[in-house]
Amino acid sequence: MWGAGVTAFLAFPLSVHERFDHAGLTRSFGEVGNALAAPAVRWDSNWYVDLASHGYRHEAVEPAFFPLYPLLMRALGELTGSVVVAGLAISMVAFAVALVLLGRLAELEMGPDAARRVAPLVAFFPAALFFSAVYTEALFLALEVGAFYAARRGRWGWAGALGILGAATRNTGALLAPALLVLYLYGPRADRPPDTPPARESGWRARIRPRYRLRPDVLWIATIPLGLVAYLAYMQVHFGDWLAPLHAQEHFRRSFEGPLSALGMGADRAWEAVRAWLDGSGGLGEAARKSGQLAIACGALAATVGVLRRLPAAYGVYAAVAMLSILSFPYPPGPLASSIRYVAVVFPLFMWLALVLRDRRAYWATVAVFAAMLAYATARFATWHFVA
Repeated sequence: MWGAGVTAFLAFPLSVHERFDHAGLTRSFGEVGNALAAPAVRWDSNWYVDLASHGYRHEAVEPAFFPLYPLLMRALGELTGSVVVAGLAISMVAFAVALVLLGRLAELEMGPDAARRVAPLVAFFPAALFFSAVYTEALFLALEVGAFYAARRGRWGWAGALGILGAATRNTGALLAPALLVLYLYGPRADRPPDTPPARESGWRARIRPRYRLRPDVLWIATIPLGLVAYLAYMQVHFGDWLAPLHAQEHFRRSFEGPLSALGMGADRAWEAVRAWLDGSGGLGEAARKSGQLAIACGALAATVGVLRRLPAAYGVYAAVAMLSILSFPYPPGPLASSIRYVAVVFPLFMWLALVLRDRRAYWATVAVFAAMLAYATARFATWHFVA
């Protein structure tokens, strides 16, 4: 990734979107530093660097970015002397931790053979460039996988604590609560045997009957939304608007347009871009980007169905609510904008993909295609082209 990004930065002109960095935050490291930072400090990185340096100052935009990552950047920046270096270090370490935990979690659910395939599929996914950038993706992946792994092992206090931190990292972090509740009620769990055996009789009532009774440790799951609640309380004190994170989405022109509405709108935009390329009024890059967004969104939905069918119910619930959130708040000019980046942290999708890619040739072909797309996406990202 760094090879592709730095090479592109040195060899090609930057997009006009470089003006997005109005404060010059991503081009203040000197000639060598700017090249090295190119694959990692772009677009939303500006907001995290600014928040880590100055805190929340602009009510209209900044509340959309949750506080844990910039807080960690600021704290580590006191030691490194640079919040950018701190952000990169946090992302790198968090991604390494996430891959280790994901491998262990996958081994519990799918066995060692399939589990070995999960980490490369995540690491070479086209949007994996955000895991090593100054973005929240790596930190959130580590926290959500950690919460699942702790819950799977029956360590509900750890699951709740990691869930709280996840809810303070991204606006979708609170979605961990319903998924972990399903895991609590239906398993599989390592802390105690089921209170009732698996239903043998047919019928929907038998299938939805919980296998584990509620005990006081379920309250740890109820604490997960506290990360979000604490942030909203801070917004009320700081800006006088506890819904400031929601109102900030108006700056990005995102709103709820109905379940999965972004998919239909994205299909229309992709066709328009392809048609414009065919008649010569548009570029190949735009057609490829929007068609790629649509293909990955459709593939992620198909994988969600696979997760619901092949993995324990908690993983299917988490994948379903995450995809519903991703595809129901379109950005009108590009309804699927950023969807690939959001899909990258829906880890049950990659567990399912590792499960079905048993054939070595199919698996390595998939990794190779992912890697080529990742190099291309990183090169465009480094030159200030929007890739997600």
